[in-house]
Amino acid sequence: MKEIKYESEEKLRVDKFLKEIIKISRERIKKLIKEGKILINNVKVEPSYLLNKNDIIKIFEEEIEKEEIIKPEKGEINIIYEDEDIIVVNKESGILTHPTPNIKTGTLINFLLNHTKLSNIGAPYRPGVVHRLDKGTSGVIVFAKNDFSYWSLIEQFKNRIVKKEYYAIVRGKFSEKKKFVEFKILPDKENPTKMKIHFLKGKDALTEIEVEKYINDFTLLKIKPMTGRTHQIRLTLSYLGYPILGDERYGEKTEIIKRIALHSYKLSFIHPKNKNRIEFIAELPKDFLLFLKNF
Repeated sequence: MKEIKYESEEKLRVDKFLKEIIKISRERIKKLIKEGKILINNVKVEPSYLLNKNDIIKIFEEEIEKEEIIKPEKGEINIIYEDEDIIVVNKESGILTHPTPNIKTGTLINFLLNHTKLSNIGAPYRPGVVHRLDKGTSGVIVFAKNDFSYWSLIEQFKNRIVKKEYYAIVRGKFSEKKKFVEFKILPDKENPTKMKIHFLKGKDALTEIEVEKYINDFTLLKIKPMTGRTHQIRLTLSYLGYPILGDERYGEKTEIIKRIALHSYKLSFIHPKNKNRIEFIAELPKDFLLFLKNF
């Protein structure tokens, strides 16, 4: 049993604090906290618990030492670009970007590990992962193959150097040809799997929305998120009254398209090694094209 006394005046989430102390993934720390393998003052708490000065953190060391390994798996990968530093992939809808404590197989990371080496930062669940796409979202995504590239890309996302462009099909005729939306987003306490809009607190979510095409009672939108908040595009469009087709979490299920109609179309960033700006495109998938043709 290892004991750590928290001596700071700052109220910090226990999972964030421990990530820096015991050097394992935050996802695994959360899992250990929920399982009662990490206690605060001999009491089981949530990973979101805010530490107070003089709190005693107890850790079952044998649990920390159990190394979790994500196994490589054979699977289809649509590679757009690859070199010794990065790999850019066109992700299919329906595949998780990376494993979770509960789902450890069948993800894009499992397939990539069978193809190449990735940066070990973020292991075991997120090796080389510098951003992610939701399970139902398709399109272009980049992974880091070494630590140097990982930190370069992380800084670029943080400083908004990375440029992203999505396409979405929404219900209704979007009211303005072009619109810039600014909200604050924070987790929904009533539903931990969702985010919600707020105007006074939370993280800034900046989104540029442009009408690409009206299709009867639907609209094909081009979306440029300036920030990368969880569910940012989905939540923003739903709040504006134009839910993305097939988005069961923020809209409704539909038979028109069998998944959420959101596609990561373009990604642009500075190459970590040669410092040139590079751009990658994942063309619209077949189900998008079929919708545009039939409606």
